[in-house]
Amino acid sequence: ILPPENFPDKLNESLLSIAPSGMTRVQTMACGSCSNENAFKSMFIWYRNKERGYTSPSEQEVGTCMINQTPGCPDLSILSFMGAFHGRTMGCLATTHSKAIHKLDIPSFDWPIAPFPKLQYPLEEFVRENAQEEARCLEEVEDLIVKWRQKDKPVAGIVIEPIQAEGGDNHASPDFFIKLRNIARKHGCAFHVDEVQTGGGTTGKFWAHEHWGLDDPADVVSFSKKLQTGGYYHRDEMQPDKPYRIFNTWMG
Repeated sequence: ILPPENFPDKLNESLLSIAPSGMTRVQTMACGSCSNENAFKSMFIWYRNKERGYTSPSEQEVGTCMINQTPGCPDLSILSFMGAFHGRTMGCLATTHSKAIHKLDIPSFDWPIAPFPKLQYPLEEFVRENAQEEARCLEEVEDLIVKWRQKDKPVAGIVIEPIQAEGGDNHASPDFFIKLRNIARKHGCAFHVDEVQTGGGTTGKFWAHEHWGLDDPADVVSFSKKLQTGGYYHRDEMQPDKPYRIFNTWMG
């Protein structure tokens, strides 16, 4: 009979055997969009748990979340990049900026959008110019984080692809991603690497972000497509504090 009784254990063992550095847990999903959508939810839950000091939510929070009001439904945001593609569900679409046809006529969220570096090629002929371009984009990231905090819509997480695939085969240097990770840490934002399109070995390493040489691993790494299932890896601290906060049809 399929699936066997020990299927959850076998699935967990299989996926954790290829886990990116620093990832101790894995959450399965059905596709890339729902992988990223639920990863965003995990980052929001993690952020709010930090803010309330890991205590239980108040009665006001429980009540207001049922009518889509603060503080139960807080005005948090996810920072994304121009040219990105993270999916077609509502949260993912708010972080997708590759083609207008994906977004036209669909309501969205007031979330910050940073420029992705536009490198000049050949790289060896434009070292100075490309370094300046990456520095400009990183400065804009920090400015946006501060601006959204001042708008009372703090950035709970930063999401980025190692290579913008649908956005036009756009690349950045390992130094750019290392500094971006440091910015996320500095400002208390989760760092989410979307490997839905780049994971699975096509870049010469199983995970494209392994080329960066991060000393401080990502908080979340999402996957799908070539891995024959969707989901996301995450650190222990990104685990939701209660059952059923992250769930889907295929989990029991």
